[in-house]
Amino acid sequence: MNRPKLLLLVSLTLVASLVLASGAGAKTSRAAQPDLVVKKVSKPPRTGVVGSKLKLVVKVKNAGGAKAGKSKLGLYLGQGKKHRKKDKRLKRVKVKPLAAGKGKKLKLRVTLPAKSKLGSYRLFACADDTKRVKEATERNCKGTRKISLVAVPVPAPPPAVAFTMADGFDWGYNIDAQHKGLETGKPVTMTLTAANGVAGQAGYTRSSVAAEGFRSGNATTLDFSGPSNSEDDGQVTLQLPFAFPFGGVKEQTVSVSTNGRIAFGEPAWDYWNDVQPTDYRGIPFVVGELVRGIMPSWADLVVDDRGAGPGIVRQVVAPDNSWVAFQWDVSPLVTGGTPVRTFQLVLFPDGSFRFDYPGPNEPGANRTFVGYSLGTGPGSVDIVDDNATAVPSSSLLFTPNALPSTGPSAAGEATAVLPKGSSFVSAGAGCTLTTAPGPFSTGLVTCPMPALVPGAQASQTVAFAAPDEAPGEHGIANLRLLGTYLVGGLKLSDGDEIDSLTTDIRPAAIEIDPSYTGGNLEAGVPTSFEVEIKSTAAALDEPTASFGISNATISAIEIAGKPIGCSGLGGSSATCALPSGTSGTTVELTVVPAKVELIELTTTAQALNAGAATQVIAIAP
Repeated sequence: MNRPKLLLLVSLTLVASLVLASGAGAKTSRAAQPDLVVKKVSKPPRTGVVGSKLKLVVKVKNAGGAKAGKSKLGLYLGQGKKHRKKDKRLKRVKVKPLAAGKGKKLKLRVTLPAKSKLGSYRLFACADDTKRVKEATERNCKGTRKISLVAVPVPAPPPAVAFTMADGFDWGYNIDAQHKGLETGKPVTMTLTAANGVAGQAGYTRSSVAAEGFRSGNATTLDFSGPSNSEDDGQVTLQLPFAFPFGGVKEQTVSVSTNGRIAFGEPAWDYWNDVQPTDYRGIPFVVGELVRGIMPSWADLVVDDRGAGPGIVRQVVAPDNSWVAFQWDVSPLVTGGTPVRTFQLVLFPDGSFRFDYPGPNEPGANRTFVGYSLGTGPGSVDIVDDNATAVPSSSLLFTPNALPSTGPSAAGEATAVLPKGSSFVSAGAGCTLTTAPGPFSTGLVTCPMPALVPGAQASQTVAFAAPDEAPGEHGIANLRLLGTYLVGGLKLSDGDEIDSLTTDIRPAAIEIDPSYTGGNLEAGVPTSFEVEIKSTAAALDEPTASFGISNATISAIEIAGKPIGCSGLGGSSATCALPSGTSGTTVELTVVPAKVELIELTTTAQALNAGAATQVIAIAP
């Protein structure tokens, strides 16, 4: 009974002995092989810029019991926790033979791929990357801590320069500070100003602040009753008690309006909700490009003839000149003069400004604009509200954003475009008339601008005489003004316009009415057409007309007997510029038939605020 159990025990012992013997042999075999491993990889920076170079130190060791022959170390970039086949190989370097137990320190310099997607990665160092060495084990890779790949930093911006152009005309009313409109031959002076490192160049941060009442100080009541002025749509130009930095340019004078705003470089005659909201270019453009000023409550406001008693506009200066305030106690231009509006604008020498609204300020009455505009384009306007019938719910503070630390700006160049038909009058020191304006072409004046240390600014002036009245019009055609400033590869521009014929340039439509005004058709004998081009809704902004004729050539194109600017005369087609701001005009064409055959005149007219319209007239012999 016990013998079978004894035999079984002996058998199990033999099996166990065989297994132990086999394991010992395998262990001996592995110990006799090389085993290349990555013992250590230096820590990369936590952030790396794509396309930049990186230094790493990798220690490779032969952890096996036999010598390892030549091998290669691979360095990879991957997003996983472990090395994968899809990882991007950055580099392979040769590793000399290593005796058993020996190591080698490798100093590597690699480039982070410029086209890598931004994000979090690891670097993986892999010993015997080409599998040339027969090793005991093949787990040869070691990863680093995470490295975040970021984009190439944007180069530092050029010196914090600013540029403005002023011409002394209110865009909405098209009159100067003396209440005079543009007339033929009248000089217009364009002031081109560049500045470097002045507060407001980097924009403003707007925030709600605790309310304040009217400030006390050295008060002056503004008088709007002088010659050519009015207590309805009036303005007074004042010298500021300090240079106020606005949008990166220091301002010494200001125009204060009865209509709840101040303006720089132009008189503030116009009221809000005149033609600004209906202009086809939109409010951000017409305010941001054509107005430079601050508007705590811009509306149609008056200081006289109101039911609540006479109003008042004051300038109040701090005893130490640490601020200047403008205070309005006025009424909307509506029956009864209610509700009364009381508000305040405070300017500070550091370029900050604030709006306050003490008093009842009950809602209702005229449409109001609240905000500011630097006057250099749609991006330079901050609109708090452009359709308000109540004041803001809190006081508002506008603080200049910090400027980067910069050095002097390079010397630059300012240019001013002279309107077609105008004539050059004068310019500042060093300026030259690069191109004289012609009857149908613009001119150009070029002026040097000095290098500017931070906080400095410089100006150049260019004057021209206004052109003649537009053909067929009782006034000068609307004209565009443009100034530019070139410095260190940077180009800044500022535009304005003087709309002598009309500011009413809403979206419009064009109608064309052609007629034949000549006699019998004869080959080589001039004959004539008249084409009436008119707007059905508003004035036309920069209108043009194209004329094409069959079996004839166009020899002359006029309005009211005066030539107009046309290209292509002498051929079978011509394109002409019509007076900007016109609501309708009649164009006279003289044509010369080539032979006595059917003549067909095709007219196409369009404007910046009106789509193209076409009309055809045919005349048979």
